[in-house]
Order: sequence, then structure tokens, then C-alpha cells
Amino acid sequence: MTRINTTEIWERHGYKVERIEQPMGAPQRNVYGPDGVLLIEDAEYTQETEALRELGFID
Repeated sequence: MTRINTTEIWERHGYKVERIEQPMGAPQRNVYGPDGVLLIEDAEYTQETEALRELGFID
């Protein structure tokens, strides 16, 4: 399975991604909508890709 660059897709559609470093493991991220409202909090890759699919940004 090829990993997609979720940040690039979010930003292409006007969303902002805030990266949150973790003491251990992969960083988590907050995703904000174009209106600045928090869409996803402490997201991992799978949560982001699910949201991108739901919004129709990826297949």
C-alpha cells in the first residue's frame, strides 16, 4: 500500500495541519477547516485518510 501525503491534500483544499510531536511514536496532528474550526484532534494517519475519504478528497 502506498502512503499518501495527507498534509499536501489537506492544504490543497484550504485546511491547516498542526503537527504535535509525541515523546514516543509517530507525531499526531490537529486538522483545522478553512474556517479555522478544529476538524480532527490528535489524528493519526488512519483517521486522517478516513476523513479525507469521507470528504471526497481521495478515493
